Amino acid sequence: MKEKPSTIYYNGNIHTMVDKKDVYGAMAILNGKIMALGTDDEVISLKGKNTIVYDLKNHVVVPGLIETHTHIFRVGLSELHEEKFIPTSVKELLEYIKGKAKVIKPGEWIYFHNTYPTRIKEYRFPTLKELDDVAPNNPVYVDGAYAGQANSYALRILNIDENTPEPNDSKFIRDKQSGKLTGLLFRYSHIVRKAFGSGNHNIEDIKQGFLNIQANYHKLGITSVIDAMSSEDDIKALNELYEEGKLGLRTILTGLVSSVDSAEENLENLKTLLAIPPEWSKLCFCKVMVDGGILTGTSYMRKPYDDKSGIFGINFEDFRGIIQYNISQLLEFIHIAFKTGLQMTAHCIGDAAIDVLLDAYESYESCQTGNNINIYQKKNSIYHEEMNIYRKKNSIKNKRYSIIHCDFTDDYTLERIKNLNLSVLFQPAWHYMDGDILSKVLDSETMESFMPYKKFVDMNISASAGSDHMIKYDSMLSQNPYNPFISLYNMVTRKTRLGTIIGSENCISRYDALAMYTSKASYISFDEKNKGTLEVGKNADFAVLSHDYFNCHEEEIKNISSVITVVDGNVVN
Repeated sequence: MKEKPSTIYYNGNIHTMVDKKDVYGAMAILNGKIMALGTDDEVISLKGKNTIVYDLKNHVVVPGLIETHTHIFRVGLSELHEEKFIPTSVKELLEYIKGKAKVIKPGEWIYFHNTYPTRIKEYRFPTLKELDDVAPNNPVYVDGAYAGQANSYALRILNIDENTPEPNDSKFIRDKQSGKLTGLLFRYSHIVRKAFGSGNHNIEDIKQGFLNIQANYHKLGITSVIDAMSSEDDIKALNELYEEGKLGLRTILTGLVSSVDSAEENLENLKTLLAIPPEWSKLCFCKVMVDGGILTGTSYMRKPYDDKSGIFGINFEDFRGIIQYNISQLLEFIHIAFKTGLQMTAHCIGDAAIDVLLDAYESYESCQTGNNINIYQKKNSIYHEEMNIYRKKNSIKNKRYSIIHCDFTDDYTLERIKNLNLSVLFQPAWHYMDGDILSKVLDSETMESFMPYKKFVDMNISASAGSDHMIKYDSMLSQNPYNPFISLYNMVTRKTRLGTIIGSENCISRYDALAMYTSKASYISFDEKNKGTLEVGKNADFAVLSHDYFNCHEEEIKNISSVITVVDGNVVN
């Protein structure tokens, strides 16, 4: 006797995302998979005596959304014990510090994670004097990751004065006229964090933090994520959540590598630790950090930043940002990814950084090398002989290697990406949140290449959307905002948070935008056979939306949430 479905959903508008016109009224679920799609009558006829039936009340249903770039484990810990303050203005920041200094002991740190001048009303870091005035007896550091602002107390703790030599690659920014330290530290945040101390978290903390964010993601219809920086403890926590039956987000993992000497061993160790069926979690990516960040003016650009107004405060002449690896070094990381069977990816924001990464990808693919690489190969002939054997037998074009962020891509760059069959993992929230101020520090030609959504579509580039969610639980107040419907709104309208339309020629349709959170997003990790579209035999992961995404007024897109979220056939929201 044929099995009956466990659940049936009917009276809906079920958009499969296989095709624009592929819409059904009803869907049947069995054993966590889609059993049938059809009209209400067709699907209800499959009902058994124990089948649970849901009336969708004409709501739009879409595949579960896939967040392709988040730091979910880190985010979970960020507000595990207390709410994290994210300033929106220098005035608000100073008032908070002043109040905080009154209730903590002298000498205790006041530290702000991931605080960027592009997100501050005044478009700048607070000054040394401003921080000293409100917290003379406490060390303060406003951390923008690649650059940050300290007060005088923090400088003393860090043993930085006018005569302190600068460490390799780091800079202590000085006033151009007086030559005195401004308190702005360039590429020094990792040292500050060691002095500050990040606190210890156990596996139970990681699990609880993950569950907190999982619940928030479900409210927005997110059913799968790609974590951008996964640790041993993260994997152990995920294993336990699965065994306890609490895992409700399909979680793709990423191994961050920084040293060629230890990278392969570390990646293999992460793979060994994972004890979850691959449709729930797997280690897919080997990741390196190529440049800095556009929100602190440190991403590596072809043209210098034009920071006359002092938004970033980095006052070097002809400053183009930072680059952390050359082509030769990237070739080694690519080879390690190839050998370990992982997908190579890289944090790469600026157009010049993308140039360097693409040079490395193309060199690995074609075995053609420039002079710099030839010199390197002569010094490492045995290693590169092995690399050449791998490359001659294999191609990276079917490996779905990728670029994370990839903010600035002109036509030539997109052609190179297309030729290598690379994927782009981009974050529309940066266009929405930062487009207005970036247009004042970057030239018009560069801004024309800023997240060209329509070109992704027209050139059939493999591109998918995410948030780079790092700090705070709130979907809009977090760094960065992870609400996917804000991103979808931005892709459809090219409107920023201030209502400015930047690059209207790169607006895309609602269908194409949603595909970058569904069908195209599943392709990134070789999961298109299991998720990303609603088809018979695929995972029953979907969201019932509060508004008709495809037909509501464009301003209403921002207000959409999920009234019912289903993962593996189970209602989770």
